[in-house]
Amino acid sequence: MSLDSIKPSRGRPKTLDRDHILDVAMNSYWKENIANLSLNEICRRSGVSKPGLYREFSNEDGLMKAVLIRYQEQVLGPVQQMLNSDVPFREALDNLISFAASVSCHDESPNGCLFIKMRESRTHLGEATRAQVDFLEEQGLVTFQKWVERSKAKGEFSAEMSSEFAATYIDAQLSNASSQVARGEDPQMVQKILVAALSILK
Repeated sequence: MSLDSIKPSRGRPKTLDRDHILDVAMNSYWKENIANLSLNEICRRSGVSKPGLYREFSNEDGLMKAVLIRYQEQVLGPVQQMLNSDVPFREALDNLISFAASVSCHDESPNGCLFIKMRESRTHLGEATRAQVDFLEEQGLVTFQKWVERSKAKGEFSAEMSSEFAATYIDAQLSNASSQVARGEDPQMVQKILVAALSILK
């Protein structure tokens, strides 16, 4: 087959930068009130037309779901990997406390945790994004429960509570701390409160 016989595909070439749009949208949703942030504003900030964004993500719900998946891969994934590793229980717990109570989930990021923010803004999310939030919430609880069970087997967790209850308790405390940080409360005070709340696990 010669090069001359290869026909170009129909339609305009795809020039939309998906990664750039996701970065802009993630930073915007993370930093601002999700309910007050319009899709038009996301388009303006990312320099893409609304039809172009719709072609890539179908709708606003599709964009939000893609943002949440990206956040899980970049921010939550490393935390889950740490909990699935052989890091001693107390060290892993201290890392979780630092993560939840820090000013940012990672360098130069907005305050708090985007996943927690979306979980608390459920009524403003589309069906696909809500389903992704539910999936990540369940995945997180399973990760916590298995982590506690492994720690019990190694003799590193001695608190008198079921693994299921411990997972729910840890999730609640971390979520509350992240929400406090996102509201602008003093991270050092938030961390002290979180340390006290989770001290029953040590």
